[in-house]
Amino acid sequence: MQSSQQLIQKTLCTSTESRTQAGANNNKKNQARTISELPTREQGILVNEIFAMFEAIYPLQFKKAWPLDIPTQANRGINLDIKLETAKRAWVNNERFRELTAEQVRRGIQRTKSESRFLPSLADFIHYCTEADRDKHNLPTADTAWREVTQHCHEQMTHQWSHEAVYTAAKATDFFRIRSAQGDEVKALKKTFESLYKQLCNRIAHGEQIPDVRPSLEDARSKSPVELNEQYHESKLQEQIKAQGLHQLKSATSALAAIRSRLA
Repeated sequence: MQSSQQLIQKTLCTSTESRTQAGANNNKKNQARTISELPTREQGILVNEIFAMFEAIYPLQFKKAWPLDIPTQANRGINLDIKLETAKRAWVNNERFRELTAEQVRRGIQRTKSESRFLPSLADFIHYCTEADRDKHNLPTADTAWREVTQHCHEQMTHQWSHEAVYTAAKATDFFRIRSAQGDEVKALKKTFESLYKQLCNRIAHGEQIPDVRPSLEDARSKSPVELNEQYHESKLQEQIKAQGLHQLKSATSALAAIRSRLA
């Protein structure tokens, strides 16, 4: 039988392990939550971590931006400690910054250290955070993704897309419109694509799994160009039927007839 001392020691070890595991689980949850979802105290700790990095890496630029001294005639009586606190509040209250996760911020800190020669602005820092996140998930930039879409929109079924997010955003934008667009419509479609793509990137950054909706190459290669064309137009017809509120009809033929009668 175990002695009372052994039981106490075992209980203490179990309790310590439980607290350690609970702390690890809480930390993991916090990494996946956006800054806006964190308690106010943790938001402050995160922002202080960023500004501490700025002071350590860019001491002269930091001092010039926020010279931490007492009010004097030279600075018109402004308490510059308050100026620094105001800057921190501006960061933590910024809508785009609050959409980041703690994990994104810490990756952004590392990227800033390795790549930026100058004290970054809030917009620059957010850029570093999102760029680092794209690297982690092998996501191309929005410009690179759009270039891929415009170059391969005519072979959507057979092209080896760089990431499912690129294909999904392009499909939602509409491959046919991308292929046939000209002039200002191209700019409008690019804007739509970039918005959808960035939303997908954010969802992936927050831990969501984006389903791969790309067609399998085997399926695509087994069909003739005529079959692929018919498949595409059938899908467009189904979209039109649904948009017209005719999906309750029993067949596509009757739905098409109803559409034509409305146009007559």
